[in-house]
Amino acid sequence: MKTPEKITAGIMVFFLLFVITVGASIAKNGTTVEDFEKITLDLTFSTPTLEKIEINGEFYDRVTIDGLPNSGGINQPRLPVKPVKVLIPSGREFDSVEVVAKEKSLLELDYALEVGQNIIPLNTDSSQHFSEKDYSDLPSDNLYSIVDIHLFRGYFVLFVNLHPVQYIEETGELAYYEQLTLKIKTKDSQSINVIRGLQRDKEIVAKLVDNPSYIVSYDRNSGLLDEDTVNYVIITNEMLANSGLEDNLQYFAQSKIDKGLSADIFTVEEIVSNPEYSVNGTWGDNNPDNPFYRSEITENFEMFDDTQAKIRNFIRYAYIELETDYVLLAGDADGYPEGDNIIPVRKLYACEEGLPLDAGTLDLEEENIPSDVYYACLDGNFNYDMDERWGENATDNNIADVEETDLLAEVYVGRACVDSDVEVANFVMKTLGYESSDEDLYLAKALMVGEYLGFPGVSSHGGNYKDLIIPAIPENFNVDTLYERDIPWNKYDLIDILNVATPHLINHLGHGFVHYALMMNNDDILSLTNNKYFFIYSQTCLAGSFDNCYRDNYYEDDCAAEYFTVETSHGAFAVIMNARFGLGSEGTLYAPSQILDESFFKALFTEDIRQLGRANHYSKEDHIWHINENGIRWVYYETNLLGDPEVAIKDSTPSNVELTISIAHPQNDGLLYILNRRICPIPLLKLPIVIGKITVQAEAFSDPEGQVYSVEFYLDDEAQFIDSEPPFEWEITSHLTGRHTITVTAHGIHGEKESEVNDVILFIPGD
Repeated sequence: MKTPEKITAGIMVFFLLFVITVGASIAKNGTTVEDFEKITLDLTFSTPTLEKIEINGEFYDRVTIDGLPNSGGINQPRLPVKPVKVLIPSGREFDSVEVVAKEKSLLELDYALEVGQNIIPLNTDSSQHFSEKDYSDLPSDNLYSIVDIHLFRGYFVLFVNLHPVQYIEETGELAYYEQLTLKIKTKDSQSINVIRGLQRDKEIVAKLVDNPSYIVSYDRNSGLLDEDTVNYVIITNEMLANSGLEDNLQYFAQSKIDKGLSADIFTVEEIVSNPEYSVNGTWGDNNPDNPFYRSEITENFEMFDDTQAKIRNFIRYAYIELETDYVLLAGDADGYPEGDNIIPVRKLYACEEGLPLDAGTLDLEEENIPSDVYYACLDGNFNYDMDERWGENATDNNIADVEETDLLAEVYVGRACVDSDVEVANFVMKTLGYESSDEDLYLAKALMVGEYLGFPGVSSHGGNYKDLIIPAIPENFNVDTLYERDIPWNKYDLIDILNVATPHLINHLGHGFVHYALMMNNDDILSLTNNKYFFIYSQTCLAGSFDNCYRDNYYEDDCAAEYFTVETSHGAFAVIMNARFGLGSEGTLYAPSQILDESFFKALFTEDIRQLGRANHYSKEDHIWHINENGIRWVYYETNLLGDPEVAIKDSTPSNVELTISIAHPQNDGLLYILNRRICPIPLLKLPIVIGKITVQAEAFSDPEGQVYSVEFYLDDEAQFIDSEPPFEWEITSHLTGRHTITVTAHGIHGEKESEVNDVILFIPGD
């Protein structure tokens, strides 16, 4: 008789031969790189429509095509654009592009063609209107324009815009093409990219790009992952990590674990002291073996080795090695006092030629935008030319025509601007309080808040902008409005609503300042008494300035967004607000801050991306196609989430998701299992008997589909392992004998749970 060791050795030899054989078969019969040399996409467009509009007393023709956005450059013709996102196959790189047009038609204009209007800061001293520069029409006969190539979770994505409508300046006509064929040629590449090989990454990429079938080219490039995972990473300092209050970060991390995630706390002190996260370390910006490396650093090394860089390098490690998806930065970033600068922010540069700022402060404003985009987008170093400006576009790069910013987020980031145990407790209590809320009347209420802005024409009232958000909110929400356009109101009217008839969602547009938002100053926010907590999305200026800064003046008092979220046990559980000026418009409702606002609610209720961190990054990435239009990069950087990135906006009614889960292996029957194989039934025995190591397999489903977040495995009621990717499996390798209980629990994305419990007799010798 063969010994167990010989049986195991035989299985291993068979397994190795199987892997080698299958690998050879794939190499012989699978898709080759030559199949990906050319990418062709055929796109058909509906006939453009013309709409007469009025801007500042003059009439224009607005050209639209169903399903397409319009360009918006200042004094540039506003024409429909088809943003296309092309996945470049693994092992290849972009070579050239060609666009072939068919079915050309001409359209006559009755009025002047609509052009992009001036952008205006949404602050209280915005009376000055643009501009000293001369912007003339620059019509183009190009059928396409290349934006850039960005790397998302190891997948190379080319952003290219197609222009099915052309303005002919000489005749004043429009040329329209019913069909455009995009042809992308690729070539061999030595570029390094590492993908995690996770199904959830593939699914996101498949929804992102217009040629999802090319994902198969990356299947041979999957990284090797450790069994240990930390889906949710909390970064804070040692003091806050060890808070003695009941609602602390340890309790918060455990709440994530109870939901089916894996979570852990890491301190700034341990990160900064670890050489792996230094500039030349394993994950540093100047290490060519780092999978996120894009360019060599030859000067100003200290800038790439500061606390911000080391924290980002740690997040790179967590993303690759720990499968991290969510990062909570649990620490303030005050410019003053310096002791409260716990998680320092990277300030990015957005050159905005059309922004009417004082000449003496223009550079100061452009270079000084606090942005946690730096911690979410992990490729490259954000400073290709190694100067004092981070996040420059290709035009401002002093060395080469290279975009400095990675614009696609590998992880979803939120910030809790805490600097004391009490602030931590406020954040934790309100976040968990919201997640446990189930009162229909409160959850069904959304409030649109609009102030008088004083800008020309239709852009004079915030309520006009907010009316564009309402159609994105599902009908089962009750949407109320509080508009100065319709009725005068003051802060006391709003405070009464927040305290007595607390809304679930608040969408706001009005003027603001560091310590002022929604007509309330910080003391007004402290006066709130609501015990149901709301979420705010606001376009107001500076209220999200979590470095407490305005034009190089640092205030000791925290910004209004921090007061709403962590300075009080009432108020908001999370906000998205601007760290610098929100950007409005003259005579039109098309404005940089507005379109991000619209995309955020599109993410929540059209794309069903309910997690705040994911939805916030979606709202930005939805506008990469025109990142270099005036104002877009600015709002892309400044729109930060102060709150838990994983918390999901609830439906107005309890979830109707039904989960089912079962243990598929070993089944709850009288069978004998040896070395993970089912051998034979055992008469009169109702329990399975397992000899040797075994892999427990669970099958989990949801109705509707796609709502299973993870499966958790328990042994004798003690949690052992969480698997977030099907097939859901856990291998038992510990020394065990006798009768035991195996439990599997399916977790839904909205907090649902369903379990199955099986008894089993185990004889496992252990490792």
